[in-house]
Amino acid sequence: MWILSPLTINFHKRALTALTLTLCATQNASASFLDTDFYCRTYGCAVVHDGQNYDIYDNWQFNISQCCVPVGSPMQSYYNRARTPNITGTLNTIIGTDPGANESMMLGITQNGSTIDASVFDDGDGYLDASDTLNAFRLSSLTDIKLAGKGEAYSHSFFITSRNTQFSMRALATISSATGDFANTIGLGDIKLTPSISQRGSDGGFNYGTRANSGNITIVSGVDDLGDLSGLPTQIMEFGRNNGIRQRNGDIDEQSIRLDLLYTMPKYDLSMGTGSLDINVVFDFYRER
Repeated sequence: MWILSPLTINFHKRALTALTLTLCATQNASASFLDTDFYCRTYGCAVVHDGQNYDIYDNWQFNISQCCVPVGSPMQSYYNRARTPNITGTLNTIIGTDPGANESMMLGITQNGSTIDASVFDDGDGYLDASDTLNAFRLSSLTDIKLAGKGEAYSHSFFITSRNTQFSMRALATISSATGDFANTIGLGDIKLTPSISQRGSDGGFNYGTRANSGNITIVSGVDDLGDLSGLPTQIMEFGRNNGIRQRNGDIDEQSIRLDLLYTMPKYDLSMGTGSLDINVVFDFYRER
C-alpha cells in the first residue's frame, strides 16, 4: 500500500507575554481594522485569512511595547484562528481531505504511457481502498503504472493583505515521518512546489480582491520543490509595495488577494516501493523594510 499524506500546513505562532492588542470593536461595511487600527496604520501589519478567520502579523512589538520588529525578522502574530490553508477555489480547509490509514494513492494502469485504462474503477473518493476494483488487463511494451486521482497534485490557498509594510513569506518543510521504502526512495526534493497569485475572485462567497493591489509581488526564483525549503525558513514571495496590498477602505475580503500553492507528487514507479510519508510545511512572515 502506498500512502502519501498530502501535506500538513500551518502558519507559525509565537508565544508572547504581556500582550495588549487593541482592535476596532465594531466594523462597518466600508472599513476593516486595516483602515482603523492605530498599529496597522502607523507601523504596518500583514493579515492572513482563510475566508472565515484571520491572523494579524504586526511590526509593533506588543510584548515589549516597542517599535519595531527588526528588518529580516519574523513579524509578531497573536492568534491561532486561521491555522490551515483551504483547498484552492473553496473555503474548505485541507484537514479531513487526506487519505486515511485504510486508504492509499490510486495507481492506474495505462496502455499508452499516459491515459489511465478503463479497467481501473474508483468508488469516487480518489483514493485506493477496499471498495475499489481492478479488472483483468493485458501487458504490452507500453503498459505502465502511474498515479491517478487525487494523488497527483494538491493546490492549497489562503488569503493575504497588508498595510504600510514590505514583508516576505517564508516556509520551512520537514518530513515528520517516513515508513517503509519511502524513507529512502522519496525526499522533499521530489515534491514540486509552484506558487501563484490570484488577484480577484470568489471562493464560497468570499469575494476577494476588489480593493487590493497585487503589484510589486515577487515570486522568488529557485524555489521549485520542498527540498528548497529545508534546513531554514526560505523566502517564497516578497511583497514590496510600501503601502501594502490594501488599496483603500473596505471589508477585509475586498482588501485581500489569494496565494495559491500547488504541490505535485513525484511520478511513482514500483522501484520506489511502498510506505508512507508525512510532510509538514510551516509558513511565516518577515519584515523586509
